[in-house]
Amino acid sequence: MADHQKEGSISDNPLLSESADSWERLIEAINPASLLYIIDSRMGHLLRSRLTAEDIYQQVLLEAWSRRKDIRWRGIRAFRSWVLTAVNSRLRDAIDHETAEKRGGAAAALTGSPLSFHADDSTGPAFPWPISSTTPGRLAIYREIAEAMGRALDTVPSESREIVHLRLFEQLDFEEIATKTGVSSAAVSHRFRKGLSLYRRSLRRERLVSTSDGFRSLNATGPEAPLSEIEDHDSES
Repeated sequence: MADHQKEGSISDNPLLSESADSWERLIEAINPASLLYIIDSRMGHLLRSRLTAEDIYQQVLLEAWSRRKDIRWRGIRAFRSWVLTAVNSRLRDAIDHETAEKRGGAAAALTGSPLSFHADDSTGPAFPWPISSTTPGRLAIYREIAEAMGRALDTVPSESREIVHLRLFEQLDFEEIATKTGVSSAAVSHRFRKGLSLYRRSLRRERLVSTSDGFRSLNATGPEAPLSEIEDHDSES
């Protein structure tokens, strides 16, 4: 199923909508729990001593909301890629700041607050913005799911674990994974299928997997796949 066909619940361009409901549906579609897992996996000891994954997540969402009218809408997958790029940028900035501060080169400490991002007025106002996806209660739910994802991924054998991570969480296709890992595309496909089966089984034990239409239920009912187009890629292999 093509990307645009799968997004029936998402407006043609939700980034142009002023509706809080539209924004919330978009954020749910990119699987916030999987984003927390990714942020956690990329934070080193230095950042963990000063920030949480939730801090970075909130900063990135605020940046996305503030700049939403300048982001070209090409579907959920592309928007999630934009978010992942923004995550990398925020983490690099945080590391640079913390490193400079330790060397005495920074004047102010990084607060870790989402309000530390200052939006350019030309991109539209940063406030008011939908906050339900970043409330403590919602973040606690995302955290619980992210931890379940981590436990499930840990049950996958090492030869498949990285491939499952790169495909489900990092959105790489099989050829990109093959290049990154030095494994043939055929082997990547085989290991992914094997690892995905084990990963799903573990998530079912966590009571987090929908047994019907799981790929399209992208959050608590189906965290096994941040993106439903995995089905498409598998069918093409």
